[in-house]
Amino acid sequence: MSFADINLGPHPGEYAYLNSIFNVSAIVILYYDYMLTLPREIRFLWPPHNKQGWFTLTCFLNRYLPLFGHLPLVMTYFVPGEVSVCQKIHAFHENFNIILQVLIGTLCLIRVYALYGRSIRVLCFLLGAGFGSTINGSLMMAASSRLTGSGETNIVVSGVRGCNQGMSTVEGLYGALSWMGVLLYDIVIFSLTLYKAFTVGRGGCLFDVMVRDGTMYFSVLSIMNLGNILMFRFAPPSLKNSTSTSTNVLSTTLVSRLVLNVREQNSALAGVPTTVETEQRFQAALPAVGPITSHQETSSIQV
Repeated sequence: MSFADINLGPHPGEYAYLNSIFNVSAIVILYYDYMLTLPREIRFLWPPHNKQGWFTLTCFLNRYLPLFGHLPLVMTYFVPGEVSVCQKIHAFHENFNIILQVLIGTLCLIRVYALYGRSIRVLCFLLGAGFGSTINGSLMMAASSRLTGSGETNIVVSGVRGCNQGMSTVEGLYGALSWMGVLLYDIVIFSLTLYKAFTVGRGGCLFDVMVRDGTMYFSVLSIMNLGNILMFRFAPPSLKNSTSTSTNVLSTTLVSRLVLNVREQNSALAGVPTTVETEQRFQAALPAVGPITSHQETSSIQV
């Protein structure tokens, strides 16, 4: 598909400028929030006081992959845009989005798995939902790439820096279907979190923090994902992909804060700033499903 195949609408320059605002705002939030939460990360995730394991590694990947993975997008706003370069950057970014969503989905899965007392049935159900969402996203991206040849049509508008991506109606439909899989996975996570909150009730400070943060996170992200779907389906060609970066940035920053909030509460209940046992609590998950009292939290909730 060529540039001429897409009707950019009456104001392509304004749309491209608006797309740049969305992307730059998301990047600013990403790096600003990282600096805000870095002291807490050092205190609750870094060695030697915190044991390092597979869960901590996943947390670090969720923290640092977005910082470096979005650098190519950042660089496009400081160098003149070229279509060939923009096509490579956007192809990288689409694959990078899938990796980020897998990381985020894994951390969310662990939280719900912990809330349900390491239930194998819940784990299998969540793994199936996550696998289905990942396959759906990969298939939709592959279908879009086969349809358009080069994958995307990239627009370089005079006077506006950055790679401004234009999408046809069919490409937008594939993008909407891809994000619909993410939205359905978020709804599953959100529903299971709410169900546990209503069936268990108040279970102590740590349990309340997990339910509170999880409910707020999935509410915000569900709204963002729904907005993504609507943008891909109904927005002008040069704005269809404008909110994807914002959604990924919010996902990674909110998940990081979820982990740090639980670690901080766990440390406060233990009476020390941070301990080697913190990692063991997070990895072992909940040993019991019933209500949890505050004096039981540090030994019961393994998060």
